[in-house]
Amino acid sequence: MRSQDEELRLWVQRLAEDPANAGNPLLAEFQELAARHGKLLRQFRKIAKISDRLQTETKEMAQQQRQFVLMVSHEFRTPLAIIDSASQMLEIEPSLPVSAPPRVRKIRNAVRRMLHLMDRCLADDRLDSTAVSAKGKFDLAALLAELMAERGSATPNHSFETAGCERSVSVPGDRDLLAVVFSNLVENAVKYSPGGGHVRLGLSRENDLALVRVEDEGIGVNATDRPRIFDKYFRASNAAGTAGAGLGLHLARRIVEAHGGSIAVASEPDHGSVFTVRLPVEPVG
Repeated sequence: MRSQDEELRLWVQRLAEDPANAGNPLLAEFQELAARHGKLLRQFRKIAKISDRLQTETKEMAQQQRQFVLMVSHEFRTPLAIIDSASQMLEIEPSLPVSAPPRVRKIRNAVRRMLHLMDRCLADDRLDSTAVSAKGKFDLAALLAELMAERGSATPNHSFETAGCERSVSVPGDRDLLAVVFSNLVENAVKYSPGGGHVRLGLSRENDLALVRVEDEGIGVNATDRPRIFDKYFRASNAAGTAGAGLGLHLARRIVEAHGGSIAVASEPDHGSVFTVRLPVEPVG
């Protein structure tokens, strides 16, 4: 099968061989256009080959990155667990000096941040490599109550309030991935409220949606930063002194949207933030 440039070249050649076109001033222009067209096609083919090669290399690099994240996560979890366990033992040691417990809490908080960061990286990779399965279902109220209880016991400077988790709310989706969402929102509520204060989590129903609100009394978000708060690696301008990678909220939005839901923020500087997540609930009957 002839290529497009071969067909064009043969067509111009037939024009040149036709006695009726002898001395036709347009013939030279046709020949020049055909030559330029052939060069362009060859350039396009080269570009296409380069593009294919780059796509292949990008996929290979992404696969290597996933393998690296999995390896780091596996290798780091054991020493981090040992450090956390030793820190817990130190917390109950009666002979420690008064200055020791705050330092031990800092160690445990650092371990927790590392574990959360690894969980986010793994969740991001999981979303990239597989589709979220909505075949399973779980009790969202029980998950939220569990997360708040765990966080409350680890953060003495903040008070925690949970509302609406007394009754079961069945939600279709991946429990582990959605746990990353709400764990991140509660962690942020604490992290960006360095002076302490209340962290409130409320669960309610809105027609066929479950509505979760996470509210804090922290530093808030500037109006210019709010449109980008869910962008990957974005850090708000007033969060420069707080540890973070700018991955948590981006990942939260990806997970929530993969479950057919939405996430939004309402915030003012120095007046705290309210993050609202809406998720489809399991149909009754």
